[in-house]
Amino acid sequence: MRAALAITRKDLLLEMRGREVVVILFVFAFLVLTLFSLSASPGSEALSEMAPGILWITFLFAGVLGLGRNFDRERENDCFQGLLLAPCDPTQIYWGKCLSTLIFMLVFQALLWPLFSILYGFSPLRGGHIVWTAFLLGDIGFVALGVLLSAIAIHIRSREIVLPLLLFPLCLPVLLGGVQCTASAMAGGGFREVAGWLGRLAAFDVIFISLGSILFPFVVEE
Repeated sequence: MRAALAITRKDLLLEMRGREVVVILFVFAFLVLTLFSLSASPGSEALSEMAPGILWITFLFAGVLGLGRNFDRERENDCFQGLLLAPCDPTQIYWGKCLSTLIFMLVFQALLWPLFSILYGFSPLRGGHIVWTAFLLGDIGFVALGVLLSAIAIHIRSREIVLPLLLFPLCLPVLLGGVQCTASAMAGGGFREVAGWLGRLAAFDVIFISLGSILFPFVVEE
């Protein structure tokens, strides 16, 4: 686990120096949320119903941009090959990339949630415990799958197109679960109403973390 934490620390230090990933994600998400908020009159029922779906679709699109930028660093000067030559299990590299990307996603969501609440007329505190549980579980599954697919696509010339085409269909359970949990929280529901969806998100996490840990060494093998 020490190697995974070292890779996480390396990615976080690089991001703190440049702040490229979080800034890119925030600007992109801000534009998307603002444009959608202008598509209907403020406080309208249609906008309230669409808001959870808009939020999670924004997260998925921004997350793909973040994954692509994170792995672009590793392509420069064959840094990814150097990383694979490190004296550690490749699974540790997978876990380290997952953890750093998960932290990026959570920071991005923490910045975006108050803005979303203002634009769409929701209290940022109402149902916050449910929303953030859904964020965490959804992010874990998205990152576990996204890092694996990013490693597959890292040497593909048209990876910017291939990665979303592979990732979005497989992430439909994350989108559905996240939207349902967020919608219920905004309507004043409790954990009992979303327990089934949270359980599905947790099952998705376990499946793809396990698959990613098993398959990543074969994916990066020459």
